[in-house]
Amino acid sequence: MPFRLLAFLCVLAMASCLDTKDYTLDSLTLTPTIALPLASGDISMIDLVTSKDSSYLKVYPDGLLYFSYLKTFPSNDVHDLFLLPNKNFPLSFDMPAGNLPARTSNTTLGTLTPLIDFGLTPQKLTEILLKAGSLAYTISLSMATTPPLPYQVNVTLTDIVEKTSQVPLSFTAGAGTGTKSLKDYIIRMNVNSFALRLDVIAKPGPAVFIPANTKATIKLSFNDMDFRHIKGFLGDRIANLPEQIIPITVFSASLNKSKVSFVQPIVTMSVEDYYGVPCEVTFSKLQAEKNGPGASLPLQIIPSSPFALNVPPQLGSSAITSLNISNATAIVNFSPTQLVYTGSVRINKGLTTGNNFLTDSTLRVTLNTEIPLYGQASGISLIDTMKLDFGDLKQSSVSTSSLKVKTVNEMPLDANIQLYLAGKDKVILDSIFTSNQTHLVKASTVTAGGELQKANSTDFQLSLSTETVNKLFSSSYLIVKAGMSTPKDSNGALLNVKFKSSYKLKLNVGLNAKLSITRK
Repeated sequence: MPFRLLAFLCVLAMASCLDTKDYTLDSLTLTPTIALPLASGDISMIDLVTSKDSSYLKVYPDGLLYFSYLKTFPSNDVHDLFLLPNKNFPLSFDMPAGNLPARTSNTTLGTLTPLIDFGLTPQKLTEILLKAGSLAYTISLSMATTPPLPYQVNVTLTDIVEKTSQVPLSFTAGAGTGTKSLKDYIIRMNVNSFALRLDVIAKPGPAVFIPANTKATIKLSFNDMDFRHIKGFLGDRIANLPEQIIPITVFSASLNKSKVSFVQPIVTMSVEDYYGVPCEVTFSKLQAEKNGPGASLPLQIIPSSPFALNVPPQLGSSAITSLNISNATAIVNFSPTQLVYTGSVRINKGLTTGNNFLTDSTLRVTLNTEIPLYGQASGISLIDTMKLDFGDLKQSSVSTSSLKVKTVNEMPLDANIQLYLAGKDKVILDSIFTSNQTHLVKASTVTAGGELQKANSTDFQLSLSTETVNKLFSSSYLIVKAGMSTPKDSNGALLNVKFKSSYKLKLNVGLNAKLSITRK
């Protein structure tokens, strides 16, 4: 008979000899050890970015993160050189003095064909297409006739035509006032002037005596005109560009107090021109600034200032002039909080004639800053909050415990981590680690090109004091604070590393608890 079976039968035999009256089980104490997950979470580079900057964070096709700041400033300053003034033109016609016989049909008393000149200088316009404006008129006789003369004035603006039909603007008006819209009309001009025709008509009626020196007075007023385009020679003129500011918040928010150095930043500038006129741009200020107008660093542009803009070939098109910033790396590593420019635009420099056009569009100055997250960084701060969950575990059943922290780090960042216990109001109650225990997380291993080669992991266990356990069970949140830096090479120099959207620091916190359970 095998020994194990024999032993088992002996035990049964001994048990059968026991008198249950002589044996009572008053209590039972168990001391099992359990592992309870408390909190877990993933931290990525996106978590390092403030909500203010998150809209600027983008991803290249290879997963590399980058900040993109694109800002376009429309400039109306060249357009505003050619605002059309309100103009009044009083015209008069000498009425024939004496007796005017009775009439059975309209009778033309005379015609005026004046030239209207807006008096513009130095431009010499040939065409204006209006998108707004009105022509007001007032018609009267300077002296009363006996009996009152029924009359009208036929107004034909032969050089003002509707843009689609090309039909001249014309109307008939009697004594009094009125207004006509000039919207969508083209004014054709010869060196800023254009013609019109006024026919003074005596309407059917009885004989009328017209006193000497009686005049038909016609007042025309061109008001509130704005153009879609103007054509002609626009003169040699200068428009000042007001100061424009582009905020770059990544250095004042997400990377506040961090020291960063980027390897391949891109800063470009472009000017989109809708004006068919030679333009030369001069920047009197073009610089990166830190903390407002304090420290500054000029942007070095190619071509250098002043530079000529590319001119659109025809009305309705545009031309873009691109500028390269040769010191882009220095500008970005300067950690600016804003880019600033001001200057002027000169048109037709040194010219006295030419065929120009100007639209109601604007010059558009665009600054584009693109910062790939590839480089070095130190002093990066991160705060994350995790909800604690003890399940059904009661503090009274815990005799001893330890905190277990496991991390898997794909990010190329070393981290000093501190865990804080916080109540329902997220007010910190206590910290977990001493100062020499915080360096928990090692950066991932990277290739020479800064790419992820291998994630680093940590498995750390810390015994908790009774006081800390008490605070742990009275806490609702675990707050993680981390100070991060890119890793160093064997000589102690920071490595250039890449941050990709998929890289994460995975953090799991658990409680190893030895329980004391008594059954009575």
